[in-house]
Amino acid sequence: MNYDEAIKFLFNSVPNYQKSGKSAIRTGLSNIKTLSNHFKNPQNTFKSIHVGGTNGKGTTSTSIANLCLSLNLKVGLFTSPHIYDFRERIQINGEKINKSFVVEFITENENFFKSNDFSFFEINTIMAFEYFKLKKVDLAIIEVGLGGSLDSTNIINPIISLVTNVGYDHQNILGDNIEDISIEKSGIIKQNALFIKGEKQIEIDHIFKQECKIKKTKYIIASDIIKVSSQLRTLISRKVKIEYQNQYLFEIIINNPTKYYYKNFKTAFSTFIKIAEYFKEDIKLNHKLLNKFKIYGRWNIISEKPYIISDGCHNIDAFKSIIKEIRSLSFQKVYFITGGVKDKKWNEICKILPKDYNYLLIKPNNKRAINTFNLKKYFIDNRLNFEIKSDINNAIEYCKKISNENDLIFIGGSLFLISDYNEK
Repeated sequence: MNYDEAIKFLFNSVPNYQKSGKSAIRTGLSNIKTLSNHFKNPQNTFKSIHVGGTNGKGTTSTSIANLCLSLNLKVGLFTSPHIYDFRERIQINGEKINKSFVVEFITENENFFKSNDFSFFEINTIMAFEYFKLKKVDLAIIEVGLGGSLDSTNIINPIISLVTNVGYDHQNILGDNIEDISIEKSGIIKQNALFIKGEKQIEIDHIFKQECKIKKTKYIIASDIIKVSSQLRTLISRKVKIEYQNQYLFEIIINNPTKYYYKNFKTAFSTFIKIAEYFKEDIKLNHKLLNKFKIYGRWNIISEKPYIISDGCHNIDAFKSIIKEIRSLSFQKVYFITGGVKDKKWNEICKILPKDYNYLLIKPNNKRAINTFNLKKYFIDNRLNFEIKSDINNAIEYCKKISNENDLIFIGGSLFLISDYNEK
């Protein structure tokens, strides 16, 4: 078996949520516990941070991993989904998992995987844990796949659990009630550990406080740990000043200027402070290491004149954030290329979309994608200007021909949509 064959096995031979949706999910932790026992519980061989939330958990996880490289630690990162390359999901010190390990892992365990009803994500999770064990990482930043208490990653015993925020997404799985979603996400809180909540949300924070009380876990709001203030913002970056215990620490240039990233960075840096304290390391920063771990599809500037920017904004809260971001900048016209999966509430999303944008509707190359015939109904109902294009590359070329250097071509609505265009 070579690398391509191993990846083909993962994507075609086992249930895959990214391709098939809810039918690929294996509820409960029995499968992942079977896997972890088979591999002698690799998740217990390293310290970990567990990152959950509706929005921002990927950027927060990546930021924490980058910051922790300044602590002289070997740092693993497990995130999902990937944009271009499966190996984006599993990284150590900013280097993607070795192809040879992927091949060996699948080849040696293919029969075991086939004889059980494991999902893609369950196999992916145990692969990450095995790789981190083999490479002897000091710390692994583990992003929740979906939800919390029943997610495959929830067999770890982290030193810190954190939830960035709670909003509406994956309602077909987690439910339509914000309190039910919060209860599911609070399931990553562990006994006698530390819990950090990113955003203050008065209506649901009591759920996390109560869970912490039951688990005898310390509850902290990220903003109570540090003070982060924005000093300078451009279209491509933001300078922030960080204070801790009423003392100036650093000024940092972060390469994503958006407000949502700014909020997530506060949570990431608060977590970094607590990690440094746990490992008894001085709080220091190596600016050269702040971008070793890469994350695609989050306010990535692909080109200028005109600006082409991509962002995954895959649910209504993310759409709201991105629209505010675009509104805060001075573009003459906005060409908004969008599309996504069927299970998103497109009727609600279209209600908040600006009527002065020019929309180009695309069907991503994914089995779960909503076709443009069905998607256009929501745009018609909300009196939005739109055209339908055959694919992302066709849409971009079309926009380039009719736009000028003061316009914005924006790609968003799904990470699957972005993966169809090579922004690298």
